[in-house]
Amino acid sequence: MGRRSKRKGSANELRFSKKLQEQFDKHGLKYRVRRTPRSGAIHEFEPADLMFSGLPNDSVFKRHFELKNSASWSIEDWWAKANIIEVERGTNREPTLIIRKPNSFQSYVVVDEDDYIKMLIELEILKHE
Repeated sequence: MGRRSKRKGSANELRFSKKLQEQFDKHGLKYRVRRTPRSGAIHEFEPADLMFSGLPNDSVFKRHFELKNSASWSIEDWWAKANIIEVERGTNREPTLIIRKPNSFQSYVVVDEDDYIKMLIELEILKHE
């Protein structure tokens, strides 16, 4: 991977982690999120692109976050790689892809269909409690 691609990816990871941290702070959640050093390239670190601290065990943020900033999208490949990493580590967290095209202000979230339905149902139940 070239230096420009690494910078582009790092900037995207930093942008998203800051945006998420702002929301945690705004809503009084004592969670911390930051970009994983070297994006998980070192085994001692989190294998995903984001590291969290202060999350409860049942947090919806206990996921494998992969952030991509690419002109061409390989969703199936990115998804498979995240799953393989989780199985190898024994953490088995569900992947979440945050994807965007370079120079775009719009990002998209990719989650498994069943996982998405489960999230919506849980939100709906919470609304009616």
